[in-house]
Amino acid sequence: MRAHKESHLLICVGLFLFSFSSYLSSTGPLYCKSQRQFNLNGLHKFGDVILGGIFKMNLYTASSELFFTSGPQHPMCFGFDPVGFRQAQTMAFAVEEINRNSKLLPNISLGYHLYDSCSNLGISLRAALSMTSGRGEPFQLNESCNGKPPVLGIVGDTSSTRTIAISSIASLYRLPLVSYFATCSCLSNRRLFPSFFRTIPSDAFQVRAILQILRRFNWTWFGLLISDDDYGLHAARSFQSGLAQNGGGCLAYLEVLPWGKDEEVLKRIVGIMEKSTSRVVIAFAHQSNMLHLMEEVVRQKMTGLQWIASEAWTTAIVLQTPSYMPFLAGTLGIAIRRGQIPGLRDFLLRIRPDNDRQSSQDNNLVKQFWEHVFQCKFITPGMEFEGKTKERLCTGNESLRNIETEFLDLSNLRSEYNVYKAVYALAHALHDILQCVPGSGPFQGQSCASLQGLEPWQLVYQLQRVNFTTYFGDQVSFDESGDALPIYDVINWMWHSDGSTEVKNVGEVNELASKIDNLNLDEDKIFWNFEPKKPPKSVCSESCPPGTRMARKKGEPVCCFDCIRCSEGEVSNKKDSTKCTSCPEEFWSNRQRDHCVPKSMEFLSYFEPLGISLTTASLSGTLLCTIVFGIFTYHRTTPVVSYFATCSCLSNRRLFPSFFRTIPSDAFQVVRQKMTGLQWIASEAWTTAIVLQTPSYMPFLAGTLGIAIRRGQIPGLMDFLLRIRPDNDRQSSQDNNLVRQFWEHVFQCKFITPGMEFEGKTKERLCTGNESLRNIGTEFLDLSNLRAEYNVYKAVYALAHALHDILQCVPGSGPFQGQSCASLQGLEPWQLVYQLQRVNFTTYFGDQVSFDESGDALPIYDVMNWMWHSDGSTEVKNVGEVNELASKIDNLNLDEDKIFWNFEPKKPPKSVCSESCPPGTRMARKKGEPVCCFDCIRCSEGEVSNKKDSTKCTSCPEEFWSNRQRDHCVPKSMEFLSYFEPLGISLTTASLSGTLLCTIVFGIFTYHRTTPVVRANNSELSFLILLSLKLCFLCSLLFIGQPRLSTCQLRQAAFGISFVLCVSCILVKTMVVLAVFKASKPGGAGSLKWFGVMQQRGTVVFLTLIQAAICTTWLISSSPTPHKNTQYYKDKIIVECVVGSTVGFGLLLGYIGLLAILSFLLAFLARNLPDNFNEAKFITFSMLVFCAVWIAFIPAYINSPGKYADAVEVFAILASSFGLLLALFGPKCYIIILKPEKNTKKAIMGRGTTRS
Repeated sequence: MRAHKESHLLICVGLFLFSFSSYLSSTGPLYCKSQRQFNLNGLHKFGDVILGGIFKMNLYTASSELFFTSGPQHPMCFGFDPVGFRQAQTMAFAVEEINRNSKLLPNISLGYHLYDSCSNLGISLRAALSMTSGRGEPFQLNESCNGKPPVLGIVGDTSSTRTIAISSIASLYRLPLVSYFATCSCLSNRRLFPSFFRTIPSDAFQVRAILQILRRFNWTWFGLLISDDDYGLHAARSFQSGLAQNGGGCLAYLEVLPWGKDEEVLKRIVGIMEKSTSRVVIAFAHQSNMLHLMEEVVRQKMTGLQWIASEAWTTAIVLQTPSYMPFLAGTLGIAIRRGQIPGLRDFLLRIRPDNDRQSSQDNNLVKQFWEHVFQCKFITPGMEFEGKTKERLCTGNESLRNIETEFLDLSNLRSEYNVYKAVYALAHALHDILQCVPGSGPFQGQSCASLQGLEPWQLVYQLQRVNFTTYFGDQVSFDESGDALPIYDVINWMWHSDGSTEVKNVGEVNELASKIDNLNLDEDKIFWNFEPKKPPKSVCSESCPPGTRMARKKGEPVCCFDCIRCSEGEVSNKKDSTKCTSCPEEFWSNRQRDHCVPKSMEFLSYFEPLGISLTTASLSGTLLCTIVFGIFTYHRTTPVVSYFATCSCLSNRRLFPSFFRTIPSDAFQVVRQKMTGLQWIASEAWTTAIVLQTPSYMPFLAGTLGIAIRRGQIPGLMDFLLRIRPDNDRQSSQDNNLVRQFWEHVFQCKFITPGMEFEGKTKERLCTGNESLRNIGTEFLDLSNLRAEYNVYKAVYALAHALHDILQCVPGSGPFQGQSCASLQGLEPWQLVYQLQRVNFTTYFGDQVSFDESGDALPIYDVMNWMWHSDGSTEVKNVGEVNELASKIDNLNLDEDKIFWNFEPKKPPKSVCSESCPPGTRMARKKGEPVCCFDCIRCSEGEVSNKKDSTKCTSCPEEFWSNRQRDHCVPKSMEFLSYFEPLGISLTTASLSGTLLCTIVFGIFTYHRTTPVVRANNSELSFLILLSLKLCFLCSLLFIGQPRLSTCQLRQAAFGISFVLCVSCILVKTMVVLAVFKASKPGGAGSLKWFGVMQQRGTVVFLTLIQAAICTTWLISSSPTPHKNTQYYKDKIIVECVVGSTVGFGLLLGYIGLLAILSFLLAFLARNLPDNFNEAKFITFSMLVFCAVWIAFIPAYINSPGKYADAVEVFAILASSFGLLLALFGPKCYIIILKPEKNTKKAIMGRGTTRS
């Protein structure tokens, strides 16, 4: 279909052009003449064969404004470039050297036309046109209007953009173009540039060379600056492609440098560079771009960058100045291969203005060079010199030997060496052609080429096969793309201590025979403009060490990531791991999280403090039992009482993360492998292609959405097409009749041509020319989908409207110079351009046609959908349109209900590499895959993400923890010894039971207070002990419930004072027993006066007040306070009372222990006193229980976490309280209730009497 459409377009355009050319041919004589002559600045030398050259010998141009109201003026060139002039002179030298060489092109002289491009695309094109089609002189038109071009080969240009344009023109003639400086990789396309060659490597190789340097120094984070032309844009594309293929780095920024001195843009670019963390900057730009940039860099004093220079500016002397070196010193660059050209210096020294015979007097490049070097001025006709300038006059006799100039510095011949090789390549190709032996030539019929009839394409053929070695030892040949053997020097900008600059070769990069790039670099020679003198570090993120994983920063390149430490139970044992791996069930991560270690076995060990304490207590108890057993055996008539010790253990729960997987995808061919289920998006190039709308393709392509050119209607076109007949085609030549070709194609017949023997050689029928287009179904007459044709229609009408508006001009009020109008006879194309810019009309179909400042029409597209009906038919239907609003915003109008979807259900398919990560997870990018491909990793414990597609999980605040879904933080559960948990209920029950038991005993003693058992040994102290034990039982309740400041302060004070009151009463009781026994002996009556009732009360109060003083001091100096402990458990808060002062707590326990031990010792001494109811035995046993409990309490308390520490202390209080209560009051209650006959004074004293 596309071929037919193009044929149709050609017919329409051909008819229009034919009518227009018919008019022109009737207005004057038949001449071939360039429309205008170009005023080009150049150097010329005549010869048998002429070679062309285009060089940048001036840097700038000045042109008149393009208002199209007057004829365009010739641009003026200024800013003489001695380097470009030296390149042109190098070509002139090479031509003269070849002419002197008797072995190369003997008896043939070479000449040249060398033109100045002035660094301007338009001037380069003018030069190329002049060299391919003549310099503008009129010549008589022959039958074919053919003729060989004035030159057989062109050397040039310096710019890739200009070379692309020149090569497009040269390719039309198959004229060889050999560039010495154009590096754009696009020029290697043999289909677009079939006659292009170059002696400089392409940017594709330069990019690979720079990537090798980056990898050598481990630079993975860099900025890229490019020029705004084909050189920079194609280099950026190749660079990004190389990064994508090989990895190993990311672009921090990519900025396009302006051509002019746009301060606002330059300031913005330097600001981006300064803010970036990248320390390496790569610049694919020209000298002029870098000069403007460096002015802004110097102004902002932005140092600390490592510059990587492309070959376009790596040897630029204009940048190697003292003002720039603090910023550019240490630059590494890729440079064109340096060479040597013997004899060039002598040739350059012979240049003189009076030797310049070929250039015109008014446009003398040698004179410009002379004026530039010697800073003088030649007098020109009409010039009034006196008093109007301070420049001295040039005499032409100045000597180049006596002046220092960059022009004569031949120590760094790079681009000149490429020019030299280019000329010699053309000469060798020409020499090889002329050495051909007739009958064995490479051309058709084994023919050879002659000098007189030499065609440019024949030179291209031989140039492809040229192979020679230069004087410097470099081999010159071209590959199938026209590229020379790739080799570059690696250059370093050295800044010496005396301020001088040296650009030194520190290595080279070339391509081996195996097509592998080889970088040889002498790193010891490189000058680094950093302290220390070492390569800088330029990474977006440091490598993640083992034990961490990379978490990519959202919205930033893949080189930018955070290093997240693996969660507990997960490890990573490689650098830059993208995920952490869970350890096996019986293993756990080590502290560094870089490998799994066996989990530690936890049990109550003999070697830990708690095990040692309990073992000591157990052995001490065993020893004590043995001693008691011996005592009881000796005193076997006394009652036996036993006790028990308990231990609590701690268990930890741990969680393991979930498993991830990656799913590879396979690439298959669509139809052959029956790959359905794809949604195709078509560009305008194939969205209406009928050849694809076939039954075999529709199962795969049905439902395609595409952008199509705006469809229109052209009234009358059908009748016009039906009138086409072969006999109406008057203007086409007999051998090239487009209408006849169309007729043969449509009717599948053949017209008889002269010399054709038809019979028996073909089965095709003859065309008569009378066939009717109305009677045949052909795509040619299907006008239901006019798109490209509609654009042709609008284009012709736009030209017609512009021409119409010009011819409607009223003389005296016209738009052109002097308010003039254009006439049909003298109409210039630029006048039509002026009016075309202002055309504005509406088509029959209702579309407005006008052009913006860029020459673009109003943008509008149709949105098409490929529908596949149930009967198998296909329909491409308009389902919307997209256009640009006045606000420059693209507007899409789409009727989604009309769209046919080739899926079940009939809805748009889902197309994502990875499903969105729900809240509670984070994205973990799959290494080596695009950023849209990732795994969803569940957040670790204590981390949450509350948005979709989070790149990282956020840790909860200290007093919060993640919920089960990990999508928000919830307050951590508070853990303390509660009244409502089993342990708290048990201890509360025990406490209240002990209190009740004390009350019962207190009631029994009160009721039997007159009996001897109660009254024996000071009943007042017995009641006081019962009261203190009741307080001990009750104070344990202060350890249960949520700790508050009041309970934290009160619990230890109440506990300490209550126990001291109890133990001090027991101590006084024991002392009274000893005093009574001593008083019963002769001479011991005086001892009782120290143990009267008042003295006993005073002793108890005094001993209790000491404990009260300790508690008061403790509470005032460092009071116990409630504390939320978030460190012991991650998912809950332990609410505990911190003791405040460990010394205070130690004194409190120590004082109780001191009184208890003292009571135990005194009671032990009084155990054998002759008394039937001797309390000393029971006191000894009770103190033994008391001490054993509190000795076991200390290690258990230290090793118990959180609420269990409180439980241990409560248990110790209750155990010791019950022990005292039962040991002291159990035997007495037994006598009072069960043995009342022993509750008499006689019974109590009887045994004592008998003994006495």
